[in-house]
Parts: sequence; C-alpha cells; structure tokens
Amino acid sequence: MKGLYIHIPFCRQKCKYCDFISFSGKEIMADKYIDALQKEALKYEGEKVDTIFIGGGTPSILSPKQILKITDMCFNVFDVNSDYEFTVEVNPGTINDEKAEAMLKGGINRISVGVQSFNDEELKIIGRIHDSKTAYNTVCHLKNMGFENISIDLMTALPNQTMKSLKNNLETAISLPLSHISAYSLIIEDGTVLKQEYLRGELNIPDEDDDREMYEYTVKYLKEKGFMQYEISNFAKEGKECKHNIKYWTGEKYVGLGVAAHSYDGDCRYYNTSDIDKYISGSKREVIKLTESDKIAEFMITGLRMNIGISKYDFKQRFGCDIESVFGDKLSKFIKLGLISFDGERYSLTDRGINVSNGILCEFV
Repeated sequence: MKGLYIHIPFCRQKCKYCDFISFSGKEIMADKYIDALQKEALKYEGEKVDTIFIGGGTPSILSPKQILKITDMCFNVFDVNSDYEFTVEVNPGTINDEKAEAMLKGGINRISVGVQSFNDEELKIIGRIHDSKTAYNTVCHLKNMGFENISIDLMTALPNQTMKSLKNNLETAISLPLSHISAYSLIIEDGTVLKQEYLRGELNIPDEDDDREMYEYTVKYLKEKGFMQYEISNFAKEGKECKHNIKYWTGEKYVGLGVAAHSYDGDCRYYNTSDIDKYISGSKREVIKLTESDKIAEFMITGLRMNIGISKYDFKQRFGCDIESVFGDKLSKFIKLGLISFDGERYSLTDRGINVSNGILCEFV
C-alpha cells in the first residue's frame, strides 16, 4: 500500500532555519487551499494507503473545522487500511483542546510535536514562537487528551548549544510520555535568516567535533533509555518506528498532495508547484521519469540511512542484478575502512560510517 502525504504550508511565523515551502500571514487562504487539496485528492480516488502524514508548515494552525475537512477527505477519497498510521505535525503554542479533539475525531493516531529544544535561549535564537514550558506542557496535554503515540523533534548543534544544554534537552524529553524522537543536527540552509546571521558572524555554532560528540552522546543516551536508533536521525521504542517515513527510506510508492508536494509511483516523480496561488488555481505538476540508475542510487542512499541497511535479496528483486555487480568496489572499500558492515545478506553503515555518512552516500550517486 502507498503512503499519503499532505502539505499544509501555513505558519504563524517562519523559523529562522526553515527552508521548507511555508508562508506566514496567509492563513486566510486556508479554505481555498483545502478545496484545492480535495480536487487533487480525487485524482487518486480509491487508492489504497496505510500511512497518512500531514506536515508543514504548521498543520495545527488550522481550525478544528478545517482539520476535520482534511481528515474526512482522507477516509472518503482513499481506501485506508484498517491498521493505519495517521500522523499530524503540531507546534507548541498553536494547539488547543478543540483542535486536539478534532484530530482524534478525524482518526489521527500519531502526533509529531516540533519541540526542537527545551532551552529558551536556543529556541529564541532559531526563531521558534514557543518557550520550553509550553513545549513540555503541550506533550503532556496531548497525552491526557488521549494520544498514545507521540513523537517530538529535537535539534542538536544549535547556536550557543553546549553538551550541558543538550543533556538537559534529552533528559527532559525522556521524562515525557514519548514513543519516538527525531534528533537532527542543525543544517544552515541557503536562503534562510539563520544563513544571513551566520555569514555576518553573529552565531556561535558548535564546530564539527562538538557536533559529532553531541550526536554520539544522543545515540548512546537514547539507546540506554529504550529508544533504539532505526535511522540516522530517528529513535523509537519497540514497534513505534514511523511507518510513513520508512516508506521514503525503502523506496516505496507514495502520494503527495499540496503545494510543493512530491509523489512517486515507482517509475516517475511528480512535483507540484511551489507557488500557492498557482496550486490553488490548478497548476499542472512537473513529471520526471527516473532512469534505472536514478532508482538504484536513491535505493542505496535512502536504504543505507537505516540501521537495518540494504538487503542483497531486495536489491536483486528490484533491479534484476547483484548489488556487488554494480557497487562491489565501493562496498569492498568501505568494508575495509570499517565504515560499512556485511553479515552475508545485508550491508549497513557502522557507527563510524554513520559519523561520515554524507561522504559515503555521495559515492553511490
């Protein structure tokens, strides 16, 4: 079955580090935008899906009525498997009881809270609208409202972040009723406010060694607390891995609805316009036909991000050839360097390999 992604591009305020397609001050367009989502969804009527993910932007900026209109669309238009996973992203400071009740009524059973940090200074530097107390209380309240599967996002290597503040963030996270934690190192993207501040020399960013120390500590600490790493930046309690995101990492098919959303049918990628006015008016999407080399490269790059790695059998089933016939020299080199391990069936990054994963993955393009 496919995954379904729905992009909600509205935000109360654009974060300094964000390079996603999102807009602040355009919430007045939400009703027209949802109508456009419904029109696009009808192109896939009857499609079987077992994971749904509403991301953004800030989906929790929508009203209860708008939330229910989207969830109703999912179940009325698509053939949703009975054992489904339905995630929505929530930002602290934008959720209330009425919205949470609408999410529960609409069948949402997994919440991803954009915490990023439990340190007020760190939150302010990156332009988040909430404080640490609001973030903490949001998670607790969502649990009390009836959500059993809650994830949070944390960021490491933030400006002014120290090992002490990182440890406090992790300890605070562990004290909450969570089943999943995504922990990402900050990347200063082009075109962001943070990039401008960085170029002006206004930010105190942890260096590469500190960044690596923070990452290694995060992996070790979360493992000790029962959150097993299953992907470079993702940690879950047993059975609570994000099924939707695993579809991306294992090259499965998915449908993407909304401005700037992507879809994948196994042969082509479909890209919606990043212009919200054009999307609402029904702009046609761009289609890119993938070559066999494209598919193989993506399979390697995303598959090696997962701790379970890549199966020789799966590779041959998909592409009709042995993985060694395509990448034998590279795999042998990285095995000798201690960066990739092989158990006779699966190739996976070692702990050392994960630390330099970007350099390794680039060689499979």
